[in-house]
Amino acid sequence: MVQLFFRLLAMLPAGARRKLVRSGMELIWNRYVEEHVHGREQIPDGPCLFICNHLSNADGYTLVRALRPKRVFFLAGVKLQGTLLTRVGAEAVETIPIRPNSADVEAFKRAVEMLKQGNSVLIFPEGTRSRNGELLPAKRGAALIARRAGVPVVPVALAGTEKFLPINDRDMGGEQPRHARIDVWIGKPFAVGDLAVAAAAGEDERQLLADAMMRRVAELLPQAYRGHYS
Repeated sequence: MVQLFFRLLAMLPAGARRKLVRSGMELIWNRYVEEHVHGREQIPDGPCLFICNHLSNADGYTLVRALRPKRVFFLAGVKLQGTLLTRVGAEAVETIPIRPNSADVEAFKRAVEMLKQGNSVLIFPEGTRSRNGELLPAKRGAALIARRAGVPVVPVALAGTEKFLPINDRDMGGEQPRHARIDVWIGKPFAVGDLAVAAAAGEDERQLLADAMMRRVAELLPQAYRGHYS
């Protein structure tokens, strides 16, 4: 039923399709999800960089709902364009395309530009969805963006989206929603300069900073999700 809905949407002109995609996503989320958002009052009025753990292809729209009325641009992997379901679904989220697991300098530059123009951006520092729900080591890109943009960083944590839309590595376009409770925790904003990072000889200072940022996300999560940052 869900895949048929997206096939029909794909036949429409882009403008009408985007509006209907969002309406359809609302219906799906309202039907399947019991959503609990904690700490919405922590969201700054001005531009900020959100960092969040990554569990599912449902994370983007879940966060659109949780962070409203804040307008947020997401760094999203180009592979979402690879299937009809994910390509059409991604239209419900404003994105900056990025090549996962690579130093996509142009995407990082675009994110910094967006932040300096007064927009807010969200990045998943792990660079990919966790296959077991536990935090993976952060990539350095989040630290690069945070340093160059000079905006507050807001840690966000998700639990439950991996149960709502489980990963299907054999057929990403065939992922199916299930009834689930989703929790979103929004933490206190911080400045990159607030993180005490001292690199010893041979250590990568940017990686240490990315790890320090990701620990702020880990602090918001239940212990079972903290993984690399337990």
